[in-house]
Amino acid sequence: MASYLTTDIRITAMGFTVFRLTTLLIICVLSISPTLSAADQNSRLRHAISLYGEPGYAEGFRHFHYVNPDAPKGGELKQGVIGHFDSLVPYIDRGTAAAGSYMMYDTLLARSWDEPLTKYGLIAERIELAPDNTWVAFAINPAARFHNGQPVTAYDVKFSFDLLREKGSTFYKQFYQDVEKVEATSSHRALFVFRHSNNRELPLILGQMPILSKHYWANRDFSSPGMEIPVSSGPYKPIKIEPGRSITFARVKNYWGKDLPVNRGRHNFDRIQYEYYRNSHVLLEALQKGEYDLKTISDPRDWHDQIRDEALKKNQLIRTSLRNRNPQTLTITYNARRAFLSEPGVREALGYAVEFDWINRHLFHGMYHRADSVFAGTELGASGKPSEQEKELLSVWKHEIPERALDQAWIPPGNEPGMTRRDRRRKALSLLKQSGWTINNNQLVNQNGKPLELEILLSSSEEERIFIPVQKTLESMGIRLTIRTVDAAQYVERLRNQDFDMVLYTFPHTPSPGTEQASLWGSATVDQHGSRNIAGIKLKSIDSLTEKIPRANSREELLTLVKSMDRIILWNHYVLPLWYQPHWLIVHKQQLKYPKNPAPYALDLSTWWYQKNQ
Repeated sequence: MASYLTTDIRITAMGFTVFRLTTLLIICVLSISPTLSAADQNSRLRHAISLYGEPGYAEGFRHFHYVNPDAPKGGELKQGVIGHFDSLVPYIDRGTAAAGSYMMYDTLLARSWDEPLTKYGLIAERIELAPDNTWVAFAINPAARFHNGQPVTAYDVKFSFDLLREKGSTFYKQFYQDVEKVEATSSHRALFVFRHSNNRELPLILGQMPILSKHYWANRDFSSPGMEIPVSSGPYKPIKIEPGRSITFARVKNYWGKDLPVNRGRHNFDRIQYEYYRNSHVLLEALQKGEYDLKTISDPRDWHDQIRDEALKKNQLIRTSLRNRNPQTLTITYNARRAFLSEPGVREALGYAVEFDWINRHLFHGMYHRADSVFAGTELGASGKPSEQEKELLSVWKHEIPERALDQAWIPPGNEPGMTRRDRRRKALSLLKQSGWTINNNQLVNQNGKPLELEILLSSSEEERIFIPVQKTLESMGIRLTIRTVDAAQYVERLRNQDFDMVLYTFPHTPSPGTEQASLWGSATVDQHGSRNIAGIKLKSIDSLTEKIPRANSREELLTLVKSMDRIILWNHYVLPLWYQPHWLIVHKQQLKYPKNPAPYALDLSTWWYQKNQ
């Protein structure tokens, strides 16, 4: 459940419809009462569901705290992106969806970005959850409409679920595997029956499902990318498309959900445009020429060295820094499916070639924080020694982790105190020797005489400078590293095909990890095209923990499970955590404004607005 640069949040709690809707639901429950248990009869209607505890916003709330409910409507937001696009459907594994295409689609529920994991009604006006978590029902808001005026019904909900599970992206199969069946018990009630009651997150997962028009998609191939504008129900729709070059969305003036509490103060721009550029250098130069309005800066060197204050002043651009409380560790991820990278010792040895302090100081002005976890910088990360609860979990899997993992903190290779470059090289060569590699004519070879040759796959030429010193260090060890930079489309496709040795990758996480962890680390989809298990992990311990994470009964139990999983990933060296930046660095037009108290868990641009110069 990720996406921190988001415009994907909304809700409802419209008092004047409650009596009519409650009556409708009573009729629906009575109509299927023979299949419901006594516990089911005690289910109650609710305006929101939270993974732990009660929702932060009570029924009848008017808007989220992190928005400006009086934000003016109007103006344009123009952004720049790299690459190209050939699709308007962001829910499949084929093609490249246009930036912003998710704005066309409404979901059943909307997430609040000032809570770890709570969702409020959007297309679903009310949620009915079984006390024993064996089913959930969504009551469709009678006001919900697609852009062509057709009502959104429970039949569209069932159709969307079946379509996404059958023809959608690979991870939907993982997400929805615990659903036994879906029924439209009436035109305004969709019932999801679960295979078991253990997945506490499942109702929230189903709530984030985009609702597709059955009338539109029934006779079309959902799995094929295309540029035909689909019928949808979200706050924006495309009005101008130049394939591969630009796309412009217009705010839907008669958008059915514009006055819902979750949408007040949001979706403020009349138009949102995305312009496509060849590479990051051209993209940054275009910003400083005033060709577009806003860019998040991920590279501190761009922030310090490449952005010119005189250019910003000339084009009415300013710098803004906002706190980012999400897990956002950049990693080197190794493809353990590759024969040369199948041994943990080899993966660990490669980490000794990366000198974080040198790279951070010479390339990034010391702005990055060293990561020692996949969830670095948050309470989710497995920093320090394991707790007693973690030890208890980890001890079951002693055969899949080193013994020292039970009582020692994991330290990134080469980050041990006092370690010199010579020490790093000596340690790396020792690990490689233990894994069966020897030096022959200044080259590392295995027992079959094959040299250790690897490739790091990158999507930006700006990233190459990180690996030039790594390349030289590995060469001194007898390892040949090729740096391969490809365009965005080829990069995505090679990841989908698992056609890489190593990649620079940030795993998408939120403050409340859940079912998605199985798709990121679990073995169920590891060899499937489009698998999100980039590292190729196949460990029973990880499968067990990712199965338990959605079943956690408290935040404390969740933290123990996530930290234990983190430790197993780290001690097996499937990834090398590099660094994280605890702030969003943004350059934007002066006329673009944001709320006084921005959302802590997302850079939610849907809460920004255009303010004319006074």
